[in-house]
Amino acid sequence: MERTGCAVVGGGPAGMMLGLLLARAGVHVAVLEKHRDFLRDFRGDTVHASTIRLIDELGLGAGFRALPQSRLNNVAVPVPGAGMVTLAAFDSLKPPYNYVAMMPQWDFLDFLASAAAAEPTFTLLMETEATGLEFDGGRVTGVRYRSTGDAADDVERVLPADVVVAADGRHSVLRQAAGMRAKEYPVPFDTWWFKIPRHPAEKGDVAGVVPSLGNRDAMIALNRTDYYQMGYLAPKGSDARIREGGVERFRQRVAALRPDLADRVDSIRSVADLHWLDVRLNRLRRWYRDGFLCIGDAAHAMSPAGGVGINLAIQDAVAAAERLAPDLRQGHVRTRTLAAIQRRRRMPTVVVQTVQRIMHRVVFVPLFAGTLSGDMLAGRDARTLFPVQRILLFILRHNPVVKRVLPRMVAIGPRPEHAPGFARPLTVPPPTKLGAMTSPTDTAVDTAAARARLLELIKELAVVRGKVILSSGAEADYYIDLRRITLHHEASKLVGQVMLALADDAGIDFECAGGLTMGADPVGTAVMHAAVDAGRTVDAFVVRKAQKSYGMGRQVEGPSVEGRKVLVLEDTSTTGGSALTAVEGVRKAGGNVVAVAVIVDRDTGAKEKIEAETGVPYLFAFGKDELGLA
Repeated sequence: MERTGCAVVGGGPAGMMLGLLLARAGVHVAVLEKHRDFLRDFRGDTVHASTIRLIDELGLGAGFRALPQSRLNNVAVPVPGAGMVTLAAFDSLKPPYNYVAMMPQWDFLDFLASAAAAEPTFTLLMETEATGLEFDGGRVTGVRYRSTGDAADDVERVLPADVVVAADGRHSVLRQAAGMRAKEYPVPFDTWWFKIPRHPAEKGDVAGVVPSLGNRDAMIALNRTDYYQMGYLAPKGSDARIREGGVERFRQRVAALRPDLADRVDSIRSVADLHWLDVRLNRLRRWYRDGFLCIGDAAHAMSPAGGVGINLAIQDAVAAAERLAPDLRQGHVRTRTLAAIQRRRRMPTVVVQTVQRIMHRVVFVPLFAGTLSGDMLAGRDARTLFPVQRILLFILRHNPVVKRVLPRMVAIGPRPEHAPGFARPLTVPPPTKLGAMTSPTDTAVDTAAARARLLELIKELAVVRGKVILSSGAEADYYIDLRRITLHHEASKLVGQVMLALADDAGIDFECAGGLTMGADPVGTAVMHAAVDAGRTVDAFVVRKAQKSYGMGRQVEGPSVEGRKVLVLEDTSTTGGSALTAVEGVRKAGGNVVAVAVIVDRDTGAKEKIEAETGVPYLFAFGKDELGLA
């Protein structure tokens, strides 16, 4: 190739998804993968619920479900005296995205590659190893590479590109070439992967990730068609000791953790069959530089704890594609666009890594130190009657909030991404600029279509450019008049569907929706009608700026909010003042405010102020960067 718009290095889930999405945007994109094929053992093989939803939004659901796979409906751990204790029940989530798919990663990558190959602007370069970056002054202008195939001439070449994206994993060559250094967090364990055969009687379509806790070690088993993929966990720095102990000693460790597999540990022929994974947990302070971006493990290596690294990387790719595509169409990627991608994905990364670090300290550190055992969790260890781990296990088993949130955290993630409008196939001809869209229904595909159409309408109708004075007194170069949207014959219905889905994606359960008159009035009504269309009951309400001095003397009008879960709405917020007034009024009326949600966030500090003063989450459907205002 002489040149490409985007050069993606690394043909893993993040790299292949980014390549597919950009190609659907009509952008010339090349994915460089150093191996001959995707057929490599001991890679993450989970496809999470939010990724499955993304695949449906891309119109690839039928093909995906035809691939060999099984469904993981929950994550459970064996606790002596208590049997299998479920930590995350995915089947409690809303169908059809109430499971995690288990499939060999090579099948998933082949599937994405086939879908991308249908796009004329997509190129996949196998047996092509990236060796470094090409610079022009301080800007990255391309990637250096060489062929690794049988006919390789070992000549280093350069592929010029408008932007280079490193999706080449935790040991990223390009990250190092860009002079980036990640902050490392301590990890107490490493993992050794190997295979154990499955007997014919054990073969079936039941998915499972079966963990076993031992004395200073642990093991997980992932079901495969003809074998179990086993992961042995031991303290970090144990690789030399394990290998020096020899294969027989390792077989004994496996048999002790899984006595039911003791009859086949001889299939581990030597310690050479053990594939060591140096577990890392780190994060770049800055994921980008001019012309260059890191995503996935190249930006933030994840621990296997929770098994969410692949999903997080794919979500990075979606956010990157949505923001890169407009710049790439113009032939120049702005540094502020790269910064916007990091801003979008930093929060979910920090949240997930924080949870993993807590898991390391609470579970793995005491496990490998010998101070945590199955007997302790079951309460039979006399050394302590109320260990922290036992209390946490009780909370996981019995707290309804945790039981609802934890499956969402694992299967969906803290900030799931939807397919950009340009990547979604349409079953009907694309709408004209202001043409009507077919009525949305309560499906993920239609929700994504509604979101894309609403964004199009906001850009067309609501964004007014020019010097204006905002209600806060500040001067701005643009104004967002969302009443042109909330009172629009087509957009109003889309507002209801998008805001309802926004709350659902965040795990927010509510019974009433409304806010300060008058900006929030049509938003609350739209959400109420969208809920009715979805077979749900949500009442709308209106909050006056002050309590009436006559009549019933109410500040909150409409059905009573007393004792009910309330979602406070606003069309957009600059200082957060309107939403704060609404929250105060609802609470005075006895309502339980569970979140504040706006259609458009102007990124002017409202989120931080509202969350700090109310103690509830602040949600928004669109950021100003999505409106081209970043």
